[in-house]
This record gives sequence, structure tokens and C-alpha cells, in this order.
Amino acid sequence: MESLHVTTGGRLRHWYYEQSAGVWRDGGAFGPGDASVGSTPAFIQSDYGKPGNFEVVVRTADGRLNHWWRINGAPWAWNDGGRFASGIAHYGPALVQTRSRRLDLVAARADGRMQLWWRDDGCGFVWRAGEVFGSGAASAPCLIESQYGAVDEDTAGNYELCVAVADGRVEHWWRGNARGSAWTRGAVFGHGVRAVTGMLQGSFGFNLEVVVLRTDRLLQHYWRDAAGWHEGAVIGPG
Repeated sequence: MESLHVTTGGRLRHWYYEQSAGVWRDGGAFGPGDASVGSTPAFIQSDYGKPGNFEVVVRTADGRLNHWWRINGAPWAWNDGGRFASGIAHYGPALVQTRSRRLDLVAARADGRMQLWWRDDGCGFVWRAGEVFGSGAASAPCLIESQYGAVDEDTAGNYELCVAVADGRVEHWWRGNARGSAWTRGAVFGHGVRAVTGMLQGSFGFNLEVVVLRTDRLLQHYWRDAAGWHEGAVIGPG
């Protein structure tokens, strides 16, 4: 298991769990000195390299995004992939690698709208601005690729995104990647939500599962099945 967090000094710190010893090990600090304190970096393993590289994007204090990556082999060094974007208000767990192998992410801008950014590997690995959608985003969005819309293993599934908005509710957005459809707001649910902290599609009914941080600092579970979104248990402090 691998974990990243932003330190009080504006850097990134890596921890990993050593299964054989049953303990967490400190992987050291890296990254910029101005990562936005209190923010959550996006952290995935891509299929670049063997085994796949770690890919990290974090919001910096000046409202930009900074990409870092590590080859998972000697010398285990982290590399600065560059800064891009501007006017970013919130960013968190919203980084995916597409079926075409490029990296995609969604961030919330200072004007309350959300914007997709994608890395153009064929033109020097530069990050390019994509479509803008939504309004009133008050926290970092969570983004995953689901199995909805995928007819086989080679077809891209839908993007599923949840974000807390200014009235303390959660908006669910989706985009049909296989059909090239636009971003669509699917539902609004919840109450007293400060931020969406995690999202996945589970094997239990292939439901969407979301955990939110409430304004009272407790965590709460929501899930979506064929009947819509449901309020789950409050599962503890955040």
C-alpha cells in the first residue's frame, strides 16, 4: 500500500506499507516547496515503465497544478513533470490514465466551474486545457472511470465525477467516453457536505460508492444503485 500527503512545509511525503514486516515505512519527502497545505494530491500508478510509474498531481499555493512522477526502480527518484493551469481553487483525487494511455484530470477553478486537463504525450508531454463544465464547485472533485458505457475490455467506460457545491450538497457528473458525449449532471444528493473525499465503483452490484467529509467533520457514506443515490452510515471523524 502506498500513501502521499502534503506536509506543513508545502512538500509531498511518501509512505508505504511493508507487508512482510507489517509496518509503514517513510519513503521521504519530495516535490515543490509550495504545495497547497491541506490539499490532497492525486496519486495513481500508470503503465509507463516496468513496473508502472507513480504519477502525482498537486495544487500549488499560487493556484497552479504540478505533476511529479517516479520510475518504480533504481534509483527510485521523483521527477518534476512541470507546472500548468492557473486559477485553480480546488484539486484532489481526480487523475486517471485513459485507454489511449494519456493522463486526464479535472480541477475546480476559482470561478466555481470545473475543467478537464489532459497530457499530450505526442507533443512533448505538455498539459492541455479541455472542456469546462458545471458551476458552484466548492471543493475538489473526485474522478474515476467506471464500467458503465464499456461494452468490452477495450472500450472506455464513462467518467464519473462527484463534487461538493456551495449549498452543501453533492453533484454527480458523468461523461460517455465511448460515445464522445458531453459532461452531464446526473443527480444532486446529500446535505451538509464539505468535500468529497473518495469515490469508486465496487463489485457489490457495480454500485458507485462515495465517502464525503461533512461540515461537522464526520465522514459519511453514500452509494448509487439502479434506484438512485442513497444515504449511508456515518462512519466516524475526519
